[in-house]
Amino acid sequence: MKNKFLLLGLLLLTFGCRNNEKERLTVRIEGLQEDSLICAYMTPATIRDRQPMVQRMIGGQKSADGKSVEFRVTTPDDEQLYRMILAPRGYRGDGPRQTIQLFLLPGENDLRVEGKYEGEHQTIDYTLTGSPVQEEWLERQKVIEPLEMQLGMLGMTASFVQPGSGVADSLQMQMQVLADSISSLKTDYIAENPSAQLSAYYLTTIGDPYLVDSLYRGLDDSVKNGPFKAWLDLQNEEIAKVFAAEEARTAMAGGGVAPDFTLPGLDGKDFTLSSLFNKEGRYIVLDFWGTWCSWCIKGMPEMKKAYAELGNGRQVEFVGIDCGDTEEAWKKGVEKHGLPWIQVRAEGDDIPVRYGIEAFPTKIILAPDGSTVRRFTGEDPAFYTCLDSLVRAAR
Repeated sequence: MKNKFLLLGLLLLTFGCRNNEKERLTVRIEGLQEDSLICAYMTPATIRDRQPMVQRMIGGQKSADGKSVEFRVTTPDDEQLYRMILAPRGYRGDGPRQTIQLFLLPGENDLRVEGKYEGEHQTIDYTLTGSPVQEEWLERQKVIEPLEMQLGMLGMTASFVQPGSGVADSLQMQMQVLADSISSLKTDYIAENPSAQLSAYYLTTIGDPYLVDSLYRGLDDSVKNGPFKAWLDLQNEEIAKVFAAEEARTAMAGGGVAPDFTLPGLDGKDFTLSSLFNKEGRYIVLDFWGTWCSWCIKGMPEMKKAYAELGNGRQVEFVGIDCGDTEEAWKKGVEKHGLPWIQVRAEGDDIPVRYGIEAFPTKIILAPDGSTVRRFTGEDPAFYTCLDSLVRAAR
């Protein structure tokens, strides 16, 4: 079972290893001149707790003839299922981004990757032994991987294109076709192999919550309670949030009153949304954003311009609701971008779910009494047109 991957120049910063770790994976690469390997891994617990991937640099041992380098990868717990990304330290390439992706199942401690570096194409032709489930996955990746690479390249191109343009629409259509093809390959396998552990792994890589919910119900109990159980449980939690958010959007549509909340502001004091209701007839804009959201940041100059034109809060009050950031990142982001309106931070998913947030940025216009006027997802020029019309009509 062979596969090819382009080495990804990940900017990972944590070095060394922890004590009392279990050696679980050996990687031997022929023709590699470097003696360090970037290793990053995560578990369901790190995702649930919003922790970053564990990141480290692993030193390797060159063979006596200098033709290959061998790396030994350890993890803190050999009974935990890990998702792992590996890449040689010094690679900086211009080709499609692609990584060696592994999932170390509980109790699998003798995995081995054997590879040969091809400098001309900057690829490694490799095999993996010691994990029947993963061997099957890598074999099937020969079909899926090229589609994923094309999708990634189109996504990168789309990030530089103006949303709403003809080019953007064309790219979105192409991306949707590729995404559907990838999803079909995985869903067909799951439907045909409900008792295969690989079906559980594929299920955790599918984005459609309704499809995932349906396919999960068809899995054998041996798979639901197998080595991927922790990942499946995590996915089911996220799906429940999606369904709850959808119900919230429905409840708020057509003039439903926005759920009240109390969240900490920049000064550490609590801010309560309802304190703005029925206040001098001002409309309220709720802006759900995060410093990690590139489109949120790109839209800030236009937001600041609109805020100033509307009297810096005298005609319309803006409330920025940061989601998914640490407190430090949030405060630095507000300062860096000079955001003058009310800023609060939502820790966890409760508030985004209650407001039915499905993407960032999302802006929700509330009437002075707190009822919902309109919702805008993404950086949509129509938001400013709508807001301007509401303010003019209220004068």
